[in-house]
Amino acid sequence: MPRTILVGLDGSPYSKAAVELGISWAKHWDAMLVGMGVIDEPSILQPEAVPVGAASAKKTQSDFLLADSRRKVEGLLEEFALRCANANVSCKLLEDVGSPAAQIVQEAQRYDMIMLGRRTYFRFETQTNQDETLHELIKLSPRPVVAVPDVSHRGEALVVAYDGSLQAARMLQAFCSLGFGKLGPLHIVSIHPDHLEAAKCADRAMDYLSFHKIRAQPHPIASYEPPAEVMLKQIEALNAGLLAMGAYGQTTIKEFLFGSMTRTILSEANAPVFLYH
Repeated sequence: MPRTILVGLDGSPYSKAAVELGISWAKHWDAMLVGMGVIDEPSILQPEAVPVGAASAKKTQSDFLLADSRRKVEGLLEEFALRCANANVSCKLLEDVGSPAAQIVQEAQRYDMIMLGRRTYFRFETQTNQDETLHELIKLSPRPVVAVPDVSHRGEALVVAYDGSLQAARMLQAFCSLGFGKLGPLHIVSIHPDHLEAAKCADRAMDYLSFHKIRAQPHPIASYEPPAEVMLKQIEALNAGLLAMGAYGQTTIKEFLFGSMTRTILSEANAPVFLYH
């Protein structure tokens, strides 16, 4: 079971939903919740062409943005600490300076898993749209990452997408080691154009779970539809409260040509997603 959970704080509704789910899990496992805010200094100080004589104004603006970012991060940490105190959850506060993804990856080595909003806004001083922190972190993190939508579907079922890949095998081991396999009814979904191949794939996951005395129901599905679309339907059909899957299992070229299942799921799933690359 996890003893520590790191939650990235960016002030968005997605981040706040991640805190709420983190508090729920921390209470269940008696774990410590770690709130982390990052002052995105590299983006704020990124060099850019300015008119002659405007360098001083640029520095003044950068200093203002850095100070404003520090105030916002400190406010997020204060709000996080108060929320944990009200829930009687042990917590720790972290304030870092640097690239958000790089700083979180570095800190991730200390903790059991990472939680972020499904959309991240760590570059709030320089960007109004979501940033790529979540996707960068999924690919680089030494720990599993849980991506949380702003409004989670409160189902009870745990759904594991298992395709027999290296990423899926790693995910299943981490998922079980952290104690998720016994949080609720567990379903193993394997998708392949050939039903027999889908069944064989699901059987391997079922065998692994049986050795750990974890009960699950297999769902081998024969389909030529894009796997992401099939999984989204299964999330609804099984009333999933959490989806677990390996992340970015395709090569970069295949992702470009055929699309990424990881990105599609993160964009459209209404349940939190447990990911491990």
